[in-house]
Amino acid sequence: MREPDVELRGTAPRWGAACASAVVLCVAVGLWFRLRGLSAEGFGDDEVHKWLAALRYLHGDLSGDDVEHPMLMKVLIAGFALVGTRLGWAPETITRLPNALAGALSIWVVAQLGRRLFGRAAGLCAAALAAVSTTYVGYQRVAKEDTLLGLFLMLLLWFVAEARAAADDGRRGEQHRWELGAAASVAGMLASKYFFFLTPIPVVAYFWLRPVSSWRLPARRWAELIGVAAAIWICLDWTPFLPSTWEYAKTYTTGQQTVHGSLYFMGRVYHNLVEYGLHGTPAWFYLVFAAVKLAPITVLFAAAGLAAAIVQRRPAHRIVLSWLAVWFLVHSVSGSKWGRFFTAVLPAFLLLAGYGAALAVSWMRERRPAWATAAAAAVVVLLVGGEARAALAHAPHYRLYINAFGGGDENVDWFFPHCDYFDTGFREAVQKIAARAEPGAEVATEIELPAELYAERFGRPDLQQTLVRRGRACRSGQPCYVVVQIGRLYFLNADAVRSLSHREPWTTVRVRGEDVVKVYRLPPGESPFPDENSPAQARRQL
Repeated sequence: MREPDVELRGTAPRWGAACASAVVLCVAVGLWFRLRGLSAEGFGDDEVHKWLAALRYLHGDLSGDDVEHPMLMKVLIAGFALVGTRLGWAPETITRLPNALAGALSIWVVAQLGRRLFGRAAGLCAAALAAVSTTYVGYQRVAKEDTLLGLFLMLLLWFVAEARAAADDGRRGEQHRWELGAAASVAGMLASKYFFFLTPIPVVAYFWLRPVSSWRLPARRWAELIGVAAAIWICLDWTPFLPSTWEYAKTYTTGQQTVHGSLYFMGRVYHNLVEYGLHGTPAWFYLVFAAVKLAPITVLFAAAGLAAAIVQRRPAHRIVLSWLAVWFLVHSVSGSKWGRFFTAVLPAFLLLAGYGAALAVSWMRERRPAWATAAAAAVVVLLVGGEARAALAHAPHYRLYINAFGGGDENVDWFFPHCDYFDTGFREAVQKIAARAEPGAEVATEIELPAELYAERFGRPDLQQTLVRRGRACRSGQPCYVVVQIGRLYFLNADAVRSLSHREPWTTVRVRGEDVVKVYRLPPGESPFPDENSPAQARRQL
């Protein structure tokens, strides 16, 4: 590789017509993957809250639930709702559309960041991977804030890299503009998700670059940039300053809004709340995620790129390593972990894979010049083809991919079923209940709001909604339909799920050959928890 590619010297190499066209093609392909069949899966529980909050926004109501998340995504959803509802778009499509478009934009930013850090070849390869990575595509198709957070985080790192290069070249005007862009990106991050603990990433990168750079920011400049970031953030997200938000925050921070508090991961249920720290979901959760949710060849090339970065620690390496170190530290020590959080760091692995590929081609060019072109083509086919093949095979359920290192797709219900399924199949289960259930029947689930929304959509507002909890489920005196979802196994419902597993389901919903939702019909008065029943009922359940 060219030395300036990793030393952040001078301006970034120009794309040229051919490479620029390739980047545009990557964005177009990535957009197609992200938009195709966007409503093929029903709402996840978290998405319903976004949809309803966006509808409230259209009526000027900024309160209600979900104020623990910033405004930006909900404002975008509300904007698309103004158009989409008139055009007859499905609510699922409208709610996910901002993330799908932001995901396509992320591909362009990956290309820009990769070109700045590791050169054109690495940047283009990383962009191609970002376009077709089945896990990246899948998690950018759900309406959660992590896609926007990741987009602004990448912009921030790109601007930091450019500011450092401009400072070393004495291009003061450009340096200051890149710094302002970085400040605006921090504001965008925090207007997307309240992950304040990720803001040290650029600070760590800056101080790690100081020994190999002339870039210096005096205290006054730091204050100016923080002020700019704060001002932009306030303009994008002002609900934290509303009294109604403070009241909601009191209940949220004290755990009163917590419904489940645990997570099924690798065959076991763990406490999944921040306060559990290292005693919650294991610290190695995201290491496993990185190892099994990318195509095997991507994992290998990313590992090679990471090894080179750790050994050499050039300026470009230090930016990526700062990103990885801070992200993994704060997320690993937290007792709460979700697969969707990985969306904000996954591009680092794609960039490292592109870097590893560029190193391999450079090594071949130096030793076997005649084979360089063929080697480059082979690397691109192996890397991009591996991810594209997985994406095409799993569409539209992109998240349901486990690579060969994890034993393949047969283990998708063992690793991260809660995160990967994201309530897939629940809409269809409620549709079946709505078509056949008795008037006033009870539906016991783990996600009451989506159950209520879909019951009304399918013409059954009479159905009663309850949670599968002791003393609450199946206590209405009506026939009770208990919905058991793959991945939604918790400490609070484990006894009921275990007991019901010995019975024949009333109906099931299958996705890619797996029973993802099972519905059990219980007669009036019978509980899914065997110890709440009479001896005769308990024997019937067993």
